[in-house]
Amino acid sequence: MPTFSLSSVLFVDDKDGHASGDPVRALDAVAAAGFRETELLAEGPAWESGEHPDPKPFQAALKHLGLRAHSLHAPYTNVNLASLDERERTDGVRRVASAFRFLGELGGRTVIVHSHLRRKGAPAHTPEMLGSHVEASHRSIADLVPIAQEAGVRMALENLASTANPFRPLQTMQELRAFISAFPREQVGICHDIGHTRLRGLDVADQTRIAGDRLYAVHMQDGSTTEDDHLPPGRGVIDFDAFGRALKDIAFDGAWTFEIGFKNYPGSLEEAVSEVAAVRERWEKHGIGKVPPPR
Repeated sequence: MPTFSLSSVLFVDDKDGHASGDPVRALDAVAAAGFRETELLAEGPAWESGEHPDPKPFQAALKHLGLRAHSLHAPYTNVNLASLDERERTDGVRRVASAFRFLGELGGRTVIVHSHLRRKGAPAHTPEMLGSHVEASHRSIADLVPIAQEAGVRMALENLASTANPFRPLQTMQELRAFISAFPREQVGICHDIGHTRLRGLDVADQTRIAGDRLYAVHMQDGSTTEDDHLPPGRGVIDFDAFGRALKDIAFDGAWTFEIGFKNYPGSLEEAVSEVAAVRERWEKHGIGKVPPPR
């Protein structure tokens, strides 16, 4: 029986998608929704310096609430691990490494990492430069492996989709498996964001099976538009029956995380929380599967 996790992003991000909320107080909201595990978000004012915040308030809150920080989403706003600017690339490695150490101090297991990023306003990826960006990203992950080992955590590289940029690298599980094949499985695996797979027009269940034994985390969300909707399951087009069967087939035992955002949710925050909690209760009783659309 999986233990479902709720990303604190639902309570940290505002309606504009900015990480402006208090990350410690967000833990109260996660626990109040009935979750025993959470995924923390290494974004917002506490992380702007590039060094992690004091872990003690988080440790105290987690202990008081009986909550576990199963995973942590590493910084991404000011991070580009695939940058061809060596100063920018190594600064990104430093920021992600700080997230590894932070989660290690909290007793967590998996850090979700964006292995590359294109800054807003920067030129789109081109076929000519694709190999150079992937090579830079590979060097960054290699730099992070010993830090993950030292911190006692592992990293899960997330598939990143872009409907406007077909040459964005590492969007599929086939690409990610090839990319991580030479890295030790104790430190490097995959996070499958099923909403990103939907945006690429790929089959969520097939991609889950391809990730296979290197799948360390899932970001569960739903949607139906050309945006990264991050809506509760049942509000989009993803086939959760097939997804649930695929997870069972590969004996997945990683982080079962609902990564739901408030930005595109049509109702109130309270309604979003209630809806996600209802899905969790349904799946705890019956297993991951189809969710009726909300009335």
